[in-house]
Amino acid sequence: MKQVVNLMILCLLLSFASMAAANGTITGTVYPPSTERGMRPTVGETAAGMMWDMSAPKKRKSSERAEVWLIERSINFNAIPYTAIQKWYQTGTIPDKQPIYHVTVNEHGKFTFQDVPAAEYYLMILDPHDQEINQNLTEKMSRDELLQKLPHTDEFELFMVGTRTCLVQKISLHNNQTLKIRPGVL
Repeated sequence: MKQVVNLMILCLLLSFASMAAANGTITGTVYPPSTERGMRPTVGETAAGMMWDMSAPKKRKSSERAEVWLIERSINFNAIPYTAIQKWYQTGTIPDKQPIYHVTVNEHGKFTFQDVPAAEYYLMILDPHDQEINQNLTEKMSRDELLQKLPHTDEFELFMVGTRTCLVQKISLHNNQTLKIRPGVL
């Protein structure tokens, strides 16, 4: 009998451990155009090639770093008080108990979100530099979709984005998955 109870306890502990490990990790790299690495492929009518920001000083590392936000696509913004949304927009304070995550890229442009619940997300990258970006149609549609869900979009644009480029990408994270993404080059 004691062996059966011990076996049941072991199974219960293993099931709790597997439930705790069900979250995933999202990692990626962002290369802003004001650094040497800010290269992007270009396609013309007759040829293709690579282009980069020629005005960037050699060997310069940007002191300002891109911010990366992860926002669950099923979030109910209507359930969040206006004051909490306003505080998020103005100070970056995430509303309590909401599926919103934030990181700043490191000096190499890398970012990681660890222990994130499996779900569908908007990955939003805010470039610290106020340069225009060419967005593909999927990125533009993802950005427009996110903006339609956000309350008080004008305040979001004013306080959160400001003069920075905002790139939005939709991603899906599954249980126990490490998702390595290459977000659009800013």
